[in-house]
This record gives sequence, C-alpha cells and structure tokens, in this order.
Amino acid sequence: DPIGAGIIDSADDSGMDHIHAKVEPDRYQLQVRLFHDIIGFQRLGIVHSDTPEGRTYGGVDAVEEAASELGFEIISCNAPYATLEQNVVEQNVVDCYEEIASQVDAIYITVHRGITRDSLAPIMEAVNRNLVPTFSMLGSGEVQRGVLMSIAQADFTYVGDFHAETIARIFNGSSPRALAQRWTAPPKIALNLAAAERIGFDPPVDLLLASDEIYDTIIGPVGRN
Repeated sequence: DPIGAGIIDSADDSGMDHIHAKVEPDRYQLQVRLFHDIIGFQRLGIVHSDTPEGRTYGGVDAVEEAASELGFEIISCNAPYATLEQNVVEQNVVDCYEEIASQVDAIYITVHRGITRDSLAPIMEAVNRNLVPTFSMLGSGEVQRGVLMSIAQADFTYVGDFHAETIARIFNGSSPRALAQRWTAPPKIALNLAAAERIGFDPPVDLLLASDEIYDTIIGPVGRN
C-alpha cells in the first residue's frame, strides 16, 4: 500500500515528479469481500502490530472498511514486533492466532514480520484445531503451506507488463508523475484442498471452477510434534 506507507500522495498523483508507484485500489477490501462471499463469516479474526506501520502492513483500515460495509465483527490481537528479537516476534504471532482461533468463524492472515515458514505451521495447527477457514493476504505461497485460500500469484505477467510499459514510457521522455498508477489484478483464486479437508470445508463447485491454482497437498511441516 504505497499510499498508506507514505510513498505517494494519492492513487492519481505521486506528489513528486520522479516518483511512480503501482496502486491497486481497494486491493485488500476486495480480498475480504471475496472471502466473505465464499464463507459468509460473522466474526473475522486478524493479527497485527497495533502501530501505524503494523496497521498498514496488516491492511487493517481496509478490513475495517469491509466490516462496516458487510456487517461482520472484527476480533483482533496485537502482536508487537518493534525492537524485539525474531523468535519473540514469531511467538507473539503464534500466541495471538491461538487466542483468536476459538473466538471467530474465519481468519484473514495478514502480513506480519512474525509469520515465517517456521511459524506458519504452529499457526495453522491452532487454526485447524478450531476448524476455522483462512485467507492469506500475502498470496498463494501461504496457500501451498496450508492456508485455505488466497489470490493466485503464480503468474506475474500482468503486473510485469504494467511496470514494463511504465518504464518504457519513462525511457521515452514521460514524467513518472504523469503516468497512471492505478492497476487491478485479474481475479484469480488459489485454493488448497488438503487444507479444506483438515477443517471439514467442502468447496462449492463454483469455487472450484473459479480457482486458477488448486493444491491437493501441503508443503512443509503441518504442525509440531
């Protein structure tokens, strides 16, 4: 989110002649709306660091906007990371997911420094124990590792074309600030059938037909011994 991060002024004006940044309007709102359309949850869990930076990384404003629009409740947990050692940060995140997993009927797994390949396994262990469906904010890499669904990202051709065209225009004399920054990702879904089986979720036929990436295994450890 280059606007929330303060890199640019708005979706239509970077604010500086030499700056251009790709903006996906309502990217995270669209993810949450899609997740809600599929699951129909009433209580959505999120974990983030309760700081301006943590809220930006976690798309908290977008989730709150979607909650106001769709009428669901947000159950959040604060997992701080500033000045903390990585192992402490990861444990904070695991503890938070364990805390909210029994209180919600769906979880939006946000971007956080504490979510790594090592910590994702115990996170999913706690979530699966409570039979909670999950959606990864980050993308299909986490779906391969046990999250139920996300936006598919196996093919970056579309965003590559956008950046290539932007660079070409700049090389040919255009001001970066003058070029359009808005871009919308094609609606592609990633779904993990093994993850669905673990929580007893039977994907409807229309979801299967709409999924561009379907995984039937989970990569890496699925829990702790």
